[in-house]
Amino acid sequence: MAIDSGGGGGCSGSGSGSGSGAKKQRLVELDDRCEAVESDAIRADRISALPEELRLHVLTDLPLKDAIRTGALARGWRDLWKRRWAHRASLKVHLCSRDDPRRELDALAREPRPRRRLERFSLIVDTSYLKSSEFQRFLDYATECGVEDLHVETQSRSTTAAAKLKFHLPLSSPALARLSLRDIPVSMFYKGAQQPFQALEVIRLVSVSFRSEAFTKMMALCPNLLTLDLRLCRCNGYGWVFNRLPPNLRSLTIARCDRITSLDFVRVPTLRSFRYYGCPSNLPFSIPRDAVLSDLYIQLYSYDPVPMKEWNIDKLRKSLPEDLSSLGVLTICYKALTGASVLPADGASAQLTNFNLHSLKELHLRMLEMKAVNLSNLYLFLKTFQCPNLERLFVQICAHGRFY
Repeated sequence: MAIDSGGGGGCSGSGSGSGSGAKKQRLVELDDRCEAVESDAIRADRISALPEELRLHVLTDLPLKDAIRTGALARGWRDLWKRRWAHRASLKVHLCSRDDPRRELDALAREPRPRRRLERFSLIVDTSYLKSSEFQRFLDYATECGVEDLHVETQSRSTTAAAKLKFHLPLSSPALARLSLRDIPVSMFYKGAQQPFQALEVIRLVSVSFRSEAFTKMMALCPNLLTLDLRLCRCNGYGWVFNRLPPNLRSLTIARCDRITSLDFVRVPTLRSFRYYGCPSNLPFSIPRDAVLSDLYIQLYSYDPVPMKEWNIDKLRKSLPEDLSSLGVLTICYKALTGASVLPADGASAQLTNFNLHSLKELHLRMLEMKAVNLSNLYLFLKTFQCPNLERLFVQICAHGRFY
C-alpha cells in the first residue's frame, strides 16, 4: 500500500513496476521465439515424429556405432538404441559333441528370413566331427545376419581335425567391423573378385596359420583397418612381410610370430601403438620416422642365442621414430635395459637423441630376475633418458614366454 500511496515513493515504485513489466514482456517474447524455433525444428525433424516402433525399426538397420550416434538427434532418440532389438543381439554356438553341429544348424535354418541382424556371432568348435561344409554354413549364417563382431575358435585336441577346417573371408560382409580368429588356418580366400571390407577396423589372430599370399590379400581387402593383433601366428611359405599394411593402421601387435622376413612399416605413418615380442635378430624394424607413438612395447626372447651386447644401440635408434615426445606408455624388457647400458650415459644420449621421453607417464619393466646388475641398468636408463613427468613405474618379474 505504501508504494501506491502517492509522493516520490509512489513515482519511484511506479517506475520500478514499469521496468519489471518490460522485463517480463521481453522474457515472454523470448519464450515465444524459442517455442517457435522448437516447433520449426520439430517440423523439420519429421523422422522423430514417427511412432517409437518405426524408429526402433530404423535403428535395427543401422550398425551399432551409428545407432548410438542417433542419440544426438533429439531427446526422443536418446537411449532408444538400447531397445532397438527385441530379439538376441549376440549368439554363441559352442559345438562339443557329434550331434551338436546338425542340431544347431537345423535350429538356425528354422529362423525366418530375412535374417535379423546380429552384433556378435561366436563359433567355438570343440569337436572333431564338424565337417567343412557345416563349418561354412555357420559362417554363411553370420554373413546373412550382417554380423559386426565375428569370433571363430577351435579347441579340438585333434590337430588333424582342426586342420581340416579353414576360414574363408565371406565374399561380402559390409557390416563386419571386428574379426577374431583362434587356432584355425586361413585359406587363400576366393579366386574371384571380392568386395573390400570397408567397415572392418579390428583383426585379432591367435595361433592362426596361413601363407604370406593369403595375409597380403587379407590386408588388401581391409583398407580401413585400425587395429591388427597377431600372436603366436605362423606364416608358411616365404614368411611374414609387413610392407603392405593398410595405410590408416593405428595399433600393431606382433607377438611370438615365426618366420618373419621383414619388419618394414614405413608405409604406415598413422601408427600410434606398436607392440613387439620376438627375436632380437629380426631387428631393426622400420617404424615410420614421422610416426607419433603414444604406446611402445618391446620384449625380446630371453632364450635368444645372440648376446645382448651385439644388439647395436644404433639399430634401436634407427628403428624408432625421430620424435618420441608424445610417448605416454613404454614397456621394455630387461634386454632393452641391458642394451642401454652398453654405452656410457653421454654416448647413449648422443646416439639416442630421438629418445625424448618428456611426456612419458607410465614405464613398465619386464624382468626375469632382480639382481644388482638389473638395478644398475634401471638406474642408468632413468639417468640417461630423463622422464620428468613419469607418474607410474611398474617392475614385473615375469615367466618365460609371457606376453600381455
